[in-house]
Amino acid sequence: MLRNSMLRASALSSRRFVASYAVRSLATKAAASPALSTLSAQPIGQDKTIEHNIKSETNRLSKTLTKFWEKVDTFHNPETGKYEVQLDGKPLKTPLGFPMALPPQKKAMAHLVAHEWANLPDLKVKTNALPLTSVVARAIDLETVYTQNLPNSDEIATKIGNLEDVRLNILRYLDTDTCLIFTFTEEYEGKLRVKQDELYFPLIEEYNDFFTAYGHKHNLLEDGYKIELSYLDCETQGLRGNRQTITTQTVVLHWLEQLNMYDLVALEKAILMSKSFLCGATILRSNVSNETDMKELYQVNKNDPSEYYFKTIDEVVELGNLETIFQTAEWGEVEDTHDVDKVDWLRNLTSAALLCH
Repeated sequence: MLRNSMLRASALSSRRFVASYAVRSLATKAAASPALSTLSAQPIGQDKTIEHNIKSETNRLSKTLTKFWEKVDTFHNPETGKYEVQLDGKPLKTPLGFPMALPPQKKAMAHLVAHEWANLPDLKVKTNALPLTSVVARAIDLETVYTQNLPNSDEIATKIGNLEDVRLNILRYLDTDTCLIFTFTEEYEGKLRVKQDELYFPLIEEYNDFFTAYGHKHNLLEDGYKIELSYLDCETQGLRGNRQTITTQTVVLHWLEQLNMYDLVALEKAILMSKSFLCGATILRSNVSNETDMKELYQVNKNDPSEYYFKTIDEVVELGNLETIFQTAEWGEVEDTHDVDKVDWLRNLTSAALLCH
């Protein structure tokens, strides 16, 4: 038991070191690339839009935690062509005060958001009861601020985060990716390492092929060059940081810049939950329904739809939460902790999958 505790402590120390190393790696890249010189220390997904006093239904709910409406509808606005979520006949607004209005291709999501609000309890509302509203509102706020010429766009942008920083903070997770760190062979009698080898090496090979194909498609790589994701093998390399090459980061950042706002927010949400860039990208590649985007962005290394890379939500949970799965199998679940975590994983990854669908 003491040995296992020491190993867990070492693993935690390793992760802290890896996280700090990632910051240094991006600093190095910033020196080499002007696009990265504005990297902010703001954590990925930090959204301060709930903290101000803009009058909107989402802000009112977050502060009062009580139900203040009777009827919820989804309304198709013929002037904008978008589907609006309405409370008692008035448009529901995001934390920044923009209408909760979705484009025609997101019609189903508009109905799902309305369903969330229609089924909230009359008593105190829990903040995690609106996962779809949360991701949709963030996507709408980001898209509105960065695609429309608003008179006070710079001021508003400070409340939701710089879009370039959002992408760079997402990229940062590729250095510290859960699926790119392999444990010691003796951990859990070697069973954890065997399972990691079984799951992670095919995943790494898939994304080596994916980003190599993407890089060549967009003339970002020299002829014959292949992307090889760096990973940390604690057994042979010890406890040190992991860092992707500048070439790899450049290709991945270019890919991130092509994502529409809904897909970018879905990726951000999945990464926040899984602490894995590869898990987040897998959610997108498995759930985006736009066929053009699938061919151009998400399945560039596949020749036919029958070959498309796909993972279920449960499979992604296993990839990102593998160590915890082994911990609970070894020592059992902690009530109100591991069971709650399971629900959080499913809720957040499913929300991300629905947002990009």
